[in-house]
Amino acid sequence: MEMEKLFDPDKVAVVGASRDEGKTGHEIFDNLLHSFDGETVPVNPKADEIHGYTAEDSIPDGTDLAVIAVPASIVPEVMEDAASKGVEAAIVVTAGFSEAGDQELESEMMEIAEENDITLLGPNVLGLINTENGLNASFATKMPYRGNINFMSQSGAFCTAILDYSESENIGFRNFVSLGNKAMIGEKELLEEWEDDGSEVILGYTEGIENGREFVKTARRVSHSKPVLMLKAGKSDEGSRAASSHTGSIAGSYEAYQAAFRKSGLIEVESARELLGTGKAFSWQTLPEGENIAVVSNAGGPGVVISDEIDARGMSLASFEPDTQRKLGDFLPDEAEVSNPLDLIGDAGHERYRKALEAVKDDQNVDAVVAVLTPQANTEIKKTARTVAEISAETHKPVLASFMGSSDVGEGSRELEERAVPDFEDPVDAIRALESMNDYREFLERGETLVNLDYNKKKADSVLEGFQGYMDAEKLLRAYGIDTAFTLEASSPREAEDAAKDVGFPAVMKINSPDISHKTDVGGVVTGLESRDEVNEAFEDLTDELYHQRPDAEMEGVLLQEELEGLEVVLGLNHDPQFGPVVMVGLGGIFVEALHDVSFGLPPITQEEAENMIEELRSHELFQGARGSDYSMEPVRDAIMKLGELGMHHPEISSLDINPFVLTEDGGYAADIEVQFNE
Repeated sequence: MEMEKLFDPDKVAVVGASRDEGKTGHEIFDNLLHSFDGETVPVNPKADEIHGYTAEDSIPDGTDLAVIAVPASIVPEVMEDAASKGVEAAIVVTAGFSEAGDQELESEMMEIAEENDITLLGPNVLGLINTENGLNASFATKMPYRGNINFMSQSGAFCTAILDYSESENIGFRNFVSLGNKAMIGEKELLEEWEDDGSEVILGYTEGIENGREFVKTARRVSHSKPVLMLKAGKSDEGSRAASSHTGSIAGSYEAYQAAFRKSGLIEVESARELLGTGKAFSWQTLPEGENIAVVSNAGGPGVVISDEIDARGMSLASFEPDTQRKLGDFLPDEAEVSNPLDLIGDAGHERYRKALEAVKDDQNVDAVVAVLTPQANTEIKKTARTVAEISAETHKPVLASFMGSSDVGEGSRELEERAVPDFEDPVDAIRALESMNDYREFLERGETLVNLDYNKKKADSVLEGFQGYMDAEKLLRAYGIDTAFTLEASSPREAEDAAKDVGFPAVMKINSPDISHKTDVGGVVTGLESRDEVNEAFEDLTDELYHQRPDAEMEGVLLQEELEGLEVVLGLNHDPQFGPVVMVGLGGIFVEALHDVSFGLPPITQEEAENMIEELRSHELFQGARGSDYSMEPVRDAIMKLGELGMHHPEISSLDINPFVLTEDGGYAADIEVQFNE
């Protein structure tokens, strides 16, 4: 998609330019007059002149960009006029289209744009700002500082808030875009446009992404050239509530977004403050080479808070080398302890900060430095800020600051940010920014080993074509190389006895019913069967229990299965409407719903991605050393990759649940399988 005239036009027409202050068309025209390097023309058949400029009845010839701020009902008419004048780009500020339920009007507008090769932003947008040429084609109340950050937002109101924040924090932008309804241009298209535009960081706010898999492909490529930070709104608990029917459907929309962001290398943030704070850290500082942080402060309390946050974020306090400790000991007061976090004591002036920062920045064990200051009676706030900035300029390591407070430290904060040192009011936010920078470094360094998986798609297609139930689910998994527990069917007590003998004692008996997803919920599982008599009795008990609890359920008999001892893992496959197949892994058995300790990935899943999914689990340490035994993670890792392949090849499967996948000392085996299909 060609966007040159959208961002860099020579001539702009504001359709709906108004003489009345406060009206959208007036504000857009006024913004352009005060900032734009090119020509701006007002279009309003009801006015003679606006701001001393002759108002045109229609879009003049030679117009590159039309900014449209007229009632929604006449936008198609204006688009026809734009097409007849050879306009190459349009921004439809007007609301009242699909977001208001009028999809037909939006489709009519889009048809005109597509038929006439008009690049269209909107509708329902704040507008667009390009600080490189002064193009403020928006009704924002201010022009942002010029910088190297690109910003996009689905919400126009969020744009105005970010503009206000950024001014107070001295953050500059290259391009600033409101996406609105995203009829033509969405996140994917802007990522493509900004991949090689000279910007250094991309920030975004989204409520939903269309064409999810295409977005992931584009975002992953762009993330290898520059960091992309995203704030996702519209998080929901629907996914976790859906677990009551299928474990695999825990992958609700937000979990799918998280998996998509991780695969893309996108950095997810939790708030507008974090979006801007982390964005300026990426923009102004280099990436850390590791996760070891030095903290220099004039108070002990903040050091404790930071230490807790560093540990919670999976990073480490750097261990100072003996030479660093010697340098620090030469000038620190006797009551100061030479350790990390380094407390310089409350009377620390800028020179004590300088000596401390010079010492720790040169320590080879230190990957990043956080300078913390609390305003005390003798604190040299501005001088210390200047000192921190000078040290930052001398080192290739990232230096972040947290001058805690507001009015008292305001002068110091401004000094820091004018010298490209990101300052955070709360030191916890500084650590979160460093975590994001470290995660991004690891993404850039991470290998991509796509294993050539051995599977039999022809066999899988045949199984799915005549799918009958559990035994076919086993065949499906085996077609993709996923091992299953030895299982036999039985429809009578005698058949059950014979089947148990074949699978071996002790045996497990399970209800075999297409209407029962969670067998344990209806008492449909009996373990530890040691004899034919016990099997016979269990058959009678299970069928009787099912009849009383679920008289409506179809009963196909029972399944006899070898009893496996090991760690129970859950594996799931779910089809997300935006991103397609999503694979889940977590602690299995009954704990998956109780603890919700799960991780998600988007296929194709590399070997490294599968390993990271496992390591993201809070319970991942149980996988090694649990119950006094060590279990290899390879069967789980491989099963994750194979499930992803299965999901890509068979979109007719809406969900597939393996719970448990039993991890033993010699492998991993699917012991219970539930498959659901799209209707």
